[in-house]
Amino acid sequence: PAFFARTVWCLVMTDILDELLRKIRPYELDAGAAQRAYDTAVDAICKGMEEGGVRRATKEFTSAIDAFCALRYERSVPRPRVFITGEYLLNFHPGSNFHVEEYLERNNMEVMLPRMYDVFRKYTMATISEMSDFHARRPLAEAAGALIGNKLFDVALNLLEKTALRHPLYKPCTRLPELAAMSDPIMHHSFNSGETYLIPADILHHAREGVRLFLILQPFGCLPNHICGRGVIKRLKELHPDIQVLPLDYDPDTSFANIENRLQMLIMNARTPPQAVSAHVNGVAVPTA
Repeated sequence: PAFFARTVWCLVMTDILDELLRKIRPYELDAGAAQRAYDTAVDAICKGMEEGGVRRATKEFTSAIDAFCALRYERSVPRPRVFITGEYLLNFHPGSNFHVEEYLERNNMEVMLPRMYDVFRKYTMATISEMSDFHARRPLAEAAGALIGNKLFDVALNLLEKTALRHPLYKPCTRLPELAAMSDPIMHHSFNSGETYLIPADILHHAREGVRLFLILQPFGCLPNHICGRGVIKRLKELHPDIQVLPLDYDPDTSFANIENRLQMLIMNARTPPQAVSAHVNGVAVPTA
């Protein structure tokens, strides 16, 4: 239980820092400053968790938010946003996806990725759903662990987001139960194979928030992800006809040239949002023309 609690705390903290990093890095005024602040913060949080547990790690997280508030950036001309989802190793490991995130940022895009904490929370929610919706019997320890663990995610989010909201770019995240409710008509949240309902749920959520470009990265031989990813695209486009969803298959023979050609199609179709957001320098709003 103590290990699980520390894991939840670290997942939520790094998810928050990941989001701020991706919102600042394409617009930073000091090249490399955002990545350096992020790397320093993650090292400090890891060391704090080892030496002083959750309390010390939370203190380091607070310092990290202060460091991010000091970063200089200019967001008066927003870039087209693209949300990358799919199989998690491909999403988050640049060596496995040909550094797709870096490539898109070089091509004037703002990249968004899912929250890692959702991947872990979906297991507790699936167990609860099996018991409440389908009357499945589970050992007492497993049932209690799922209920307590699911609650712990909310506790960590509520406490850590109070600190994260010091930064003007951070917005409270949509909780997983709300995301699951969006995608339940397509894929019930008790389904627990591959990335499951997280793919359609995230796409539906971000499409409602104005994102129009989506990538689904999937290993060629991953049957669950082809069902949860490529298999739901038609329904998602029926609900949001103006979005573009590009599935990319990876296998050992896939070349970067093939991936780049398809990414360029998405980049060429990108349209800059008509309304510019306010610029922020050192966390202070600056009027724009």
